[in-house]
Amino acid sequence: MPDPRFFRRAGPFSVREIAAWTDAKPSGDGDLDLPISDLADLTQSTSNDLCYLSIAEYATADSACGVCLTTADLSHKAPPNSIVLVVKDPQAAFAVAAEAFYPHLPETIMKAVPTPSGAFVDGTVKLGVDVVIEAGAVVGQKAEIGARTRVGPGVVIGAGVVVGQDCQIGANASLMACLIGDSVVIHPGVCIGQDGFGFVFDSVLGRHRKVLQLGRVVIGNDVEIGSNTTIDRGALADTVIGAGCRIDNQVQIAHNVSLGERCIVVSQVGISGSCKIGSDVVLAGQVGLADHLTIGQGAQVAAKSGVMRDIAPGQAVMGYPAKPIRTFWREVAVLSRLTTRKKP
Repeated sequence: MPDPRFFRRAGPFSVREIAAWTDAKPSGDGDLDLPISDLADLTQSTSNDLCYLSIAEYATADSACGVCLTTADLSHKAPPNSIVLVVKDPQAAFAVAAEAFYPHLPETIMKAVPTPSGAFVDGTVKLGVDVVIEAGAVVGQKAEIGARTRVGPGVVIGAGVVVGQDCQIGANASLMACLIGDSVVIHPGVCIGQDGFGFVFDSVLGRHRKVLQLGRVVIGNDVEIGSNTTIDRGALADTVIGAGCRIDNQVQIAHNVSLGERCIVVSQVGISGSCKIGSDVVLAGQVGLADHLTIGQGAQVAAKSGVMRDIAPGQAVMGYPAKPIRTFWREVAVLSRLTTRKKP
């Protein structure tokens, strides 16, 4: 459950209000004016909490939740004393409600001084209204920071960087040579816009020569980037992260990668240079992509897969090297039969 020491909560809100936000249809004769004060997991809830049930296996008769968002098919599995609100997608509806209960996230309730001692902001920087810059942050020449953006302690924002409105930049993040859209969340330790890994072997000198990386990183609106992720700037063209993407912790995105809108990139994924990834693609944990690949819209890559060739739109692949997921499992089944075959 959310800890009020760290997060500011709004409300309480009535069941009727929650139903209106989530486009839900009440099931039964529950009190729609009942005040609901918080969000909770089914197993930790009280009669004043809102929960959701989207998978039958998670149902429990011991839950005390006051209101349960669920589907029509699962409504009979909702906690017995709860008011049931029927929706198409319980998890998505719960996310809508959560934004109402916690409108200030990811900001915490600690009080920040807008211009604390110890921060350095160049005199040429353009700051929007209500920008918060915490101690130890450095903002370089001619950078721009949009209204209501919060810059955490120890953050480095390089010269000329543009950050949009309503962004959250976590402690010790580093932003160089990049343009950041509105409502972007950057967690602690993220590095954006550093050199791409560009080298060429100079046979005359007998050593690797650095190729200057002169592009940018361009990040769309409503993107979230997890802790210690790195996004390299392009060599000449830009590295682009489309609007609505969700990138987990410890992801590496190399120079000139183009990521479409609403992509999901899970932890420890490595994307090599110049890959073109369509919208709504899912890359599960520890996936690796070779360079210059094209991944079609809506494709899905299972965890720990190694992708060596292009993937068609909507295709699901798995394995190393990655192959269509049905092919992968057929091969596993055949190998299993071969290795367990009894001797004559």
